[in-house]
Amino acid sequence: MKKTAVVILFWVAGIVQLYAQSKLLNIRDAVSMGIRNNKQLKLRTIAVEQAKTQEDQARDALLPSAKLNVGYNHALMLSQSFYLPTANGNEPKKITLPFDNTLYQATLGINQPIFEGNRLRYARQSANLLLQISRLNVETDKEEVTFTIIQSYINYYKLLQNQKILAQHLEDVENKLTEIKKFEAQGLATKNDVLQFELEASKMKLNAIELENNRKIVNYNLVVLLGLPDGTAIEIDDVNYKLDLNDSFDTLLRMALKNRKELTAMQYQINLADIGIKSTKDEKLPTVGAGGNLYFINPTANIIPKTGSYLAPFIVGINVGWDIGSLYKNKNKLSESRLQQKEAVNRYDMLRDQIKKEVNERYYQYKQALEKMNVLREAIKQAAENERIMESKFRNNLATTTERIDAQTLLYQSRIGLELAKSDATAAYYNLQKSTGHIEP
Repeated sequence: MKKTAVVILFWVAGIVQLYAQSKLLNIRDAVSMGIRNNKQLKLRTIAVEQAKTQEDQARDALLPSAKLNVGYNHALMLSQSFYLPTANGNEPKKITLPFDNTLYQATLGINQPIFEGNRLRYARQSANLLLQISRLNVETDKEEVTFTIIQSYINYYKLLQNQKILAQHLEDVENKLTEIKKFEAQGLATKNDVLQFELEASKMKLNAIELENNRKIVNYNLVVLLGLPDGTAIEIDDVNYKLDLNDSFDTLLRMALKNRKELTAMQYQINLADIGIKSTKDEKLPTVGAGGNLYFINPTANIIPKTGSYLAPFIVGINVGWDIGSLYKNKNKLSESRLQQKEAVNRYDMLRDQIKKEVNERYYQYKQALEKMNVLREAIKQAAENERIMESKFRNNLATTTERIDAQTLLYQSRIGLELAKSDATAAYYNLQKSTGHIEP
C-alpha cells in the first residue's frame, strides 16, 4: 500500500524528466517576467517610439528649409555667328560666339514659414495626442498581460491543489482497501466490498492521469507566456488569496471611470477629431512665408572666375499664398470631420457604459465567490461528520460499502470544491481590480 501511494504521489506531483530545468516563481515574479518578455508589449513600445518620431517631425516643420543646387553645363556652338536684329531697322548686328562654352551655376534657397493657417500648430498637437494614445495602449496591454499571467498562475495552482487532494484521497482509499481485504480474510466483508474499493481506487488513478496531462499543458502554456525555455518545469509558491476588497460598488465605479486607460485614449480621440475640424476650417486662410535665394552664375571655363566675370545676385522676399478654391471646396471635408467627431463622442459614451456594466458584473461575481466559499466551508464540516458516521456504521455493519465510499467521495469533492472556490475568488478579485483600471499582484 505504501509503495503504491508513493508511486502515485510521485506521479501526481508532476515531477518531470531528470534533466528538465525547474523555475520557482511567485506570482509577482511571474508577472514581472511576463511583462518583460511579452512580444506584444515590445511591439507596442516600438509604436510609441514611432509616434515620438512623428511628433518630432511635426516640430521640425517649424524650422526653415534650405536647399542647395549646383550645376555644370558644357555647350558646343555648331553655328558660331548670330545676327541680332536692331530696333531702328538698320542692318542686323553680327555676334560671334566661341565654339566651346562652359557654364557653372549654383543656387542656395532658404525659406521660413511665418503663418500656415495654424496647420503646423495643429499638426504638432495631433502628433502629441497620438503619442499619448500610444503610451496609453502600452499601459492597457500591460494590464491585459498582467491579468492573463495571474489567471494562468492561479489555474496552475488550482491544478496542483487538485492533485494534492486527489493524492490524499487515493491514500485514504488505499488504506481502506487494505483494511477491507483483512475483513474479507476474516469473513467480515465480501468480495464485492473489496471490488468496490478497488474500483474507487482505479477511478482516482484515472483522475490522476487526466490531471497530470492538464498540468503539463498548463505548465507549457505558462512557460511560453513568460518567455522561459521550453522544457522548464515551473514551481510555484502558495497563492496568497486576495479576498480583502471592501470598497463599495460606487467607489469601484468612480475608480474605473477615472483610471481606465481606454476611456482616456477615447477622450484623446475626441480631441483629435476637434483638431481635425479646426484644421479643416483654417485651410481657407492664406499662408505667409519669408525666404531668400542666392544665385551664382559663371559662364567661363574657370571654376574660380576672375572678378567681373560672374553674377551673384541675392534675392529676399515675402511670399503670400491663398488657395481660393478652398473657400468652396472644403465644405464636404468639414462635414466629414464633424461626423468623425460625433463618431468619437458616441464611441466614448458606449465605452463608458460598457465599463460601468463590466464593473457591476465583476463586483457581483466577486461577492458570489466569497459567499460560495462560506457555503463550502460548512459543506466540508457536514461531509466530514457524515464520513465519520458512515465509517462507524460500516464497522458495525449498519452501512453498505457503497454508502461508505459515497461518504468518502463527498468529503473529497467538498475539499476540492473549497480549494477551487478560493482560487476562483482570487481570480474574481483580480478581475474586479482589472475592471477598475488598476491591477496589482
